[in-house]
Amino acid sequence: MTVKSITVYCSSSDLLDNEYYEDAKKIGKLISSLEFNIVYGGAKVGTMGEIAKTAKKYGNKVIGVIPMFLSKKEIIYEDIDDLKVVNDMSERKKILFELGDAYLALPGGTGTLEEIVEVLSWKVMGIHNKPIIFFNKNNFWDNLFQQFKFFEDEHFTNKNLQNSFHIIDTVDQLKNILITWQR
Repeated sequence: MTVKSITVYCSSSDLLDNEYYEDAKKIGKLISSLEFNIVYGGAKVGTMGEIAKTAKKYGNKVIGVIPMFLSKKEIIYEDIDDLKVVNDMSERKKILFELGDAYLALPGGTGTLEEIVEVLSWKVMGIHNKPIIFFNKNNFWDNLFQQFKFFEDEHFTNKNLQNSFHIIDTVDQLKNILITWQR
């Protein structure tokens, strides 16, 4: 498996506890230090902005993908290597998927949830076999993981979904995974 670009799904909210922004900065720095490109949602606000700004600070390549209607609501981060303004969310998700060799979900809202669940669903259906990581800071994703287990228990899926992704709680755990991808 060759991973050159990591699609990061995360929040555009500027109302989070500071620890989420600090983790985003650490993750942006880590990904940059290991020379993986970052693909993300194109904004300079929220944890999205922290990831991109930090990556650029450390000389990393950053590609943003944002739909036209959000470009008017959110503040686009134009100081990145490649900004793709697309027609709608479906096109955005398609490009975020295509440009990523792996996917990382930080804590986020409904957009983050939609994007990472779609990528997971496609993996379960055999459309791709790319790595998926959930950054489970403060047990953020635990309720989702319980729902996945419920799907299995009730026979709505014949697969253990949690075998389809990694769960990490710290930036150091992410580092350990990313280092293995460099080999």
